[in-house]
Amino acid sequence: MPPKRMSTSEALTMTQAAIRKFVADSVTAALEAQAATMANTSGNRYNKKDKIQAKPD
Repeated sequence: MPPKRMSTSEALTMTQAAIRKFVADSVTAALEAQAATMANTSGNRYNKKDKIQAKPD
């Protein structure tokens, strides 16, 4: 027997404001994490030229 469907009045819905807040919070968290990662790796940046020159002959 299939599950009963909830009526639309009983279903949980997110308001547009709640969705905007959720997205804004998620973007903020992602940007903070990226900034922390970049701060932790700022001294470890190498480009292709550096890698080629670092190889022993």
